[in-house]
Amino acid sequence: MESNIAPAGVESLEGQVARLEDQARFTLDALELAASLGDFQTSISSLHEPTLLLQEVVTRVATITPFTASAVYLVDEGTSDFYLAYSDRQEWSEKIESATTSFIDSGMFSFALKEGRPVVVHAVEVQRRVLLHVLETSSRVRGMFVGVFSEGASNLTAVEMALLSIVCKNCASAVEAFELYKCFKCGGEDIVAFSDSLPAGVLDIGKNGRILFANKFAGKLLGSFAAPEKRSFIEYLVPEEQERIASLLISCYAFGVPAQEYQTESLAKPQSSMRTQTVLNTLEGRKIVTLHLTPLERSGNIVLRGVLAPTDEMHNGTAVVEGI
Repeated sequence: MESNIAPAGVESLEGQVARLEDQARFTLDALELAASLGDFQTSISSLHEPTLLLQEVVTRVATITPFTASAVYLVDEGTSDFYLAYSDRQEWSEKIESATTSFIDSGMFSFALKEGRPVVVHAVEVQRRVLLHVLETSSRVRGMFVGVFSEGASNLTAVEMALLSIVCKNCASAVEAFELYKCFKCGGEDIVAFSDSLPAGVLDIGKNGRILFANKFAGKLLGSFAAPEKRSFIEYLVPEEQERIASLLISCYAFGVPAQEYQTESLAKPQSSMRTQTVLNTLEGRKIVTLHLTPLERSGNIVLRGVLAPTDEMHNGTAVVEGI
């Protein structure tokens, strides 16, 4: 009679395989969640204040780990002070503000700003542990996320902390894009002078695709062979992207001109603003950027205001176009 009992060594190997399979499934689930957290879909061009963006960051954080109360602080552009911009539990707002003041006085708030990752500290004011995570882009600090843990909540895993950082980073980028849109949709000659101080690439593109204006950051980002002005923006793109972006320029430009002047039959109805990812071909090599386009009227003529935001993502030959 044959025995069905496997040798001890075989059982050990089967257990290791099972654990590795579980780990692989967990990793794939985490990657899928990270991808879903990576882009804020809120239409920033239609916002008058960033409240909806901040609501979205709190909602996305809740998919990673629940908090009893969450709040988002932003930086006042005029004074550089932090102010409470959003709280999902108004009854907790006073306690959160009191705890935040204590963190500032003790230096913990400054520590969290420099860390660039989740920082957990006990707050006497709320009698709970509190998580702090800076909202920061590659150029500057935009704010701080504050989450109050529930009583007896377990510690965050390394994966949860990494996912939380993804949400906060993308929230900061969305807030920065909102501030840029708010600034540049106002127009005015003072905007041109102000643009050189901005930590983002800003372009004005004419009807023929020529760059009419580029701020200092845009010139650096393009890595131009010469001054960007008067050259075609299409020249800076990799060959496989040139036709697509040329069509997008036409479509976006058409929104700003009278309907009878819109002659392009191959395109769907024009959109007021568009966002897409594309690839620049510069002296320093290929650079992946997110391009925001908005038609504006200047002295009776329509130009496209473009905002270039660098991205660390790898180019996979695909791009997503959104009307915003």
